[in-house]
Amino acid sequence: MKLLQLALLVLLILLLRKLFWCLLWLWRYYHGQETPDPISFLPRRSGRIFDEHVRQAQNDGDRAK
Repeated sequence: MKLLQLALLVLLILLLRKLFWCLLWLWRYYHGQETPDPISFLPRRSGRIFDEHVRQAQNDGDRAK
């Protein structure tokens, strides 16, 4: 039971972190300021993986032409 409570607490903290980022993004967007960089749900992951997928898809599209 303690393990489940700990897992749920960690999940709650991660969700609150993402919610705070979303609210910050909306605030800055609404006020015409530069928006913050996207964050992933898990703290150690970066947008680099997503950027690599986008770059690979663009390269595949260029090769198909």
